Amino acid sequence: MRILTSFFIALAVVTTVLPAAARGGGHSGHATRTGNSKTHVSSYTRKDGAHVDAHNRSSADHIKANNWSTKGNANPETGKPGTK
Repeated sequence: MRILTSFFIALAVVTTVLPAAARGGGHSGHATRTGNSKTHVSSYTRKDGAHVDAHNRSSADHIKANNWSTKGNANPETGKPGTK
């Protein structure tokens, strides 16, 4: 009985979690670190239906001074100076 119960729990997980993951949408861990200072973010669709193209962002390290958006810094992808 225990094996049968485990089987049905596993079947329920596979039939609900995998299709949801395959659909994508929202932020679901699509960021990939590509170096010391930038992270690639794959394109995705927001909950409101807006499409966001793939882009790079500064890597999260909890140091505001080295973010691309900080005054004195510039986004190396666009050349746009930081304003925050």
